[in-house]
Amino acid sequence: MEFDSMLSSFAFFVYLLIVLSLLWGRIWFFKVNTGTPRLATVMYDLAVAAQMILTAYFFYNVTDVTKLALGICLLLYLFSLVLFWWAIFTAKSLDFAFSNHVGNIVTTGPFGLFRHPFYVSYILAWTGSTLLFNSPLLWITLIYLIAFYTLSARKEEGLILKSTQAEQYQHYQQHVGMFLPRIRKWKQLNSRH
Repeated sequence: MEFDSMLSSFAFFVYLLIVLSLLWGRIWFFKVNTGTPRLATVMYDLAVAAQMILTAYFFYNVTDVTKLALGICLLLYLFSLVLFWWAIFTAKSLDFAFSNHVGNIVTTGPFGLFRHPFYVSYILAWTGSTLLFNSPLLWITLIYLIAFYTLSARKEEGLILKSTQAEQYQHYQQHVGMFLPRIRKWKQLNSRH
């Protein structure tokens, strides 16, 4: 088996691990409660299903991807998978997007780098597939999913900012980026501990 084929097979294997992890999280980890609008949940699930199915289809049928694109995709997949499971082990349990429930604020582990590491993990995986195969359908679902994650994050944060944990969360917001790390602030915050 040549190197390109092995690399592609490994990328697909990591992709399958991501899909299985996300499905596990959706079914067993994230609690969907009454505050989550049904239409939002269905639309999200359809967009994710489209990403998953199209990516699997393209892995099976598209052979003219560059080594660079495949390498970048694989790195994004690996970072996505590691970030997802790091966040799982750090958080223990969370509510699904658009929930009206305010739980405990987690600020350690990946939550010290991003306020929403799960969303970052998903964005990395979908971006990897989209960049690798450059399909208009993948681009459409990627844009929709990024918008969904952004709206979900803002709604979740709005609820927290109306709760008894508002002051603590405002401090957290000042030091930790929503989807992008604030390295300088993170270093300052962690050098005090």
